[in-house]
Amino acid sequence: MFALIFVRMNTTGSLIRGSAYRKFIPGHVPEIVLFFIWIFVQGMVFYQFGVVTDFEAKKYINEAGNLLKNGAVSSPNFWLYSIQIFLIAVATKLKAGFLSVVIFQLAFNALATYTFFRFISGISDRMTASILTLFFICNYPLQTLNTSLQTESLFYSFTLLFSCYLLHLKELTLKNSVFILLFIILISFTRPTGLFFIPATVLYIVFRFFPHFSILSKLFIIAISCIGFLYFLNIAIGSGGEFDFMLPFRDENIICGVPSIPYDKDIKISSNPNSLYGLLYYVTHNFDQFVRLAWLRSKAFFGLFRSYYSFGHNLYLGFYFLPFYFLLVLSVRYWIKRNKYLLLYCLSLILITWGSVILTCDDWHNRFYLSIVPYIYILSVPSVQRLVMKFSNKNKNKSNSHRK
Repeated sequence: MFALIFVRMNTTGSLIRGSAYRKFIPGHVPEIVLFFIWIFVQGMVFYQFGVVTDFEAKKYINEAGNLLKNGAVSSPNFWLYSIQIFLIAVATKLKAGFLSVVIFQLAFNALATYTFFRFISGISDRMTASILTLFFICNYPLQTLNTSLQTESLFYSFTLLFSCYLLHLKELTLKNSVFILLFIILISFTRPTGLFFIPATVLYIVFRFFPHFSILSKLFIIAISCIGFLYFLNIAIGSGGEFDFMLPFRDENIICGVPSIPYDKDIKISSNPNSLYGLLYYVTHNFDQFVRLAWLRSKAFFGLFRSYYSFGHNLYLGFYFLPFYFLLVLSVRYWIKRNKYLLLYCLSLILITWGSVILTCDDWHNRFYLSIVPYIYILSVPSVQRLVMKFSNKNKNKSNSHRK
């Protein structure tokens, strides 16, 4: 009798599970397809590059060694990359190997990708979310960083998770305010450019959650926050080590580490160049050079093309990224009417990152640009959704005409 009851229970359980699977799969086809594409892309990256421990990764591996041996990093500026250094140090201490660090990075990349899909689904439709998530997954320059022990993989994942969380909030409470603060601290110690999220976050919170405040009150809060941001930024700039903020101006770097033949060899700099005052002094005393370099760096940053890339590589960058500028511009009117706070946040991040490139130099492999790509995708949502609807309506009309 007990055997018969067990068989019946087992059969019933199988039917329930089978029914659950049949219900689950049709409702989650986009996620399942995107997951397998994500697996394929990460597999391709790992097959091509393996675990990357050279280039900038060397610095963080060495500093992890210094941390384990001496209990400190070699210079204060490396504390601003301490999340990656701690992670490598833990993997080394536990003898887990560098592959464990890559697995950790891939886990957060997968979580950020899924969160991005869910966020886009919430502000548009699942088809638009699927298309933009597919673009994110197939963004090969961005995904290649997942198997490297540099800081970018975790930084991109953490910042995307943070932004989706912030933009999804319906109300501001003490609990989620503390969470926002802790998240900003996390990304600021993953890469120092995490500090850029402070002014963007303050602007978003003030205008999104305190609409009843007067303009003067809002300006006062923003001013206080900006002073705090500039204070911490000044500390970061003056943290020593390899930071030399006048070097890109002395060598007239457009791309970091690639000196050109300077037009103005004798630039005027202050006695404390690695500070906000030093940067302001440079701009005001070498304005012609600053404007010229700002233009060239802006072209490199938004244009993406590099003379050392092949024609095919530059063609890929042009077709894959540049159309989103057009889609973004067409979407601005929609955001002003429907969600001007989201527009304010995303544009703030784009403009601040662009400004940092103007004041330093652009990256050899467009890494600074890649950090703003998700926000370009988000701002392009209305235009992409219109294209999706137009294409689906055409297909419906064709199918209806065939039936007739």
